[in-house]
Order: sequence, then structure tokens, then C-alpha cells
Amino acid sequence: MSRQRMRPTRRRNSPSNPETRAARVTPTRPQWRETLDAWGGFWTLGIVLGSVLLVGGLIFTNARSQSSNAVSTAPLMGEEMTSTGAGKHVTTEAELVISAGKPPVSGPHFATPQAPAAYAAPIPDGQAIHSLEHGIIWFTYNPEKLDTAGIQKLRDLQSKYSRDVILSPRPQNAAAAASASWGRLLQQDAIDTGALEAFIKTNRNRSPEPGVR
Repeated sequence: MSRQRMRPTRRRNSPSNPETRAARVTPTRPQWRETLDAWGGFWTLGIVLGSVLLVGGLIFTNARSQSSNAVSTAPLMGEEMTSTGAGKHVTTEAELVISAGKPPVSGPHFATPQAPAAYAAPIPDGQAIHSLEHGIIWFTYNPEKLDTAGIQKLRDLQSKYSRDVILSPRPQNAAAAASASWGRLLQQDAIDTGALEAFIKTNRNRSPEPGVR
């Protein structure tokens, strides 16, 4: 009598087998992810964050704009200076009205204004006058008469009031430093930061076309 070889039978897991059911269970996600998905997922989160940044930027810009457009009612600072031809656009330096040794504070000017900034080289007088017409303050200094520390003080003020102040060297100046607003000039042989900051706050935007930036 021959012996039959008994092959071991493999047990197949049926769908009802607990081991199979356990293998098919989806891994549990963290609670924060469940909450995020319930609100729309990462796309919604991105939209919300973008909106917050946009609103914050608008509020910041508006606050700066209001600060720049502020107009003082205090008496104007500096020496009063007048000139003819205010508001007239010209195309050449010869048509400007400029007193010797002093930066111009009004009068005929170029059609293009100078943007508020700190400049390392002289800028056209005709463009600076146009900026003064918009209520901007113009700091100039004679690089041969003002030391490095004094120039840095001017740079710090320009940075603090970057929307309202132009800073540039002007070798023609008789004084070490001169601060101009429309129709007004304050000259200094040594930088008085307090006086210059008061000049900015008092004289800015008191011009024929205030607040234009």
C-alpha cells in the first residue's frame, strides 16, 4: 500500500478574517489635519494667509500715506524766500532762478520731479524745485564743509522720513548744510538733528501741490 504524500494546504484569508480587515484599515490622520481638511485643506489656508498679508500691507501703506500727507499749522520754519515764475515749467538750467550759494526753494522748474531718496551725487536743481512744489523737503550739503558724522545724521533723518525727504550733496552751497521747503530755507554750519526734524514736520506739504509723491 503506497503512501500518499500530504501537501500542506495554504489557508487563504477570507474577507471576514480579522487579519485581513486590519490590513485594509486606513491609517488614522492627526487631528489637526482632520480639522484643516474639514475647512478646505491647504488651499484655503493659503488664501487666508494671503488675505491677511494683503490687508496688513494696505493698512501699513495707508498709515504711511496719512503720515506723509500730514500738514502742520505751526509757523513755517526757516528764512522766507520768494522768486518769480513759480509753477512755470522750463527746460534749461539758465531759466531757473537761483541765488548764489543757496539751493533754490521755488520758481521755474523742470517738468519731472525728483523722487525722495538719499543721493550720493548732486541732482538737477530744476527737478528738486518741482519736488518742493509737491511738499517734499530737500536736504543739501557741501561735501567740502560737512564732515562724515554730519552727513550720516542727514542720512538717518532721510531714512526716517523717506517719503518726505530728498538728500543730496550740493557743492555750490555756501553753508555746510541747507534744508529747503517750498519758499523756505534753513542753513546750518553744524547739523542740529532736532531742528531739522522739526523743519520736516512743520514745513512738509505746505506748498502749491501738497502730498504728491
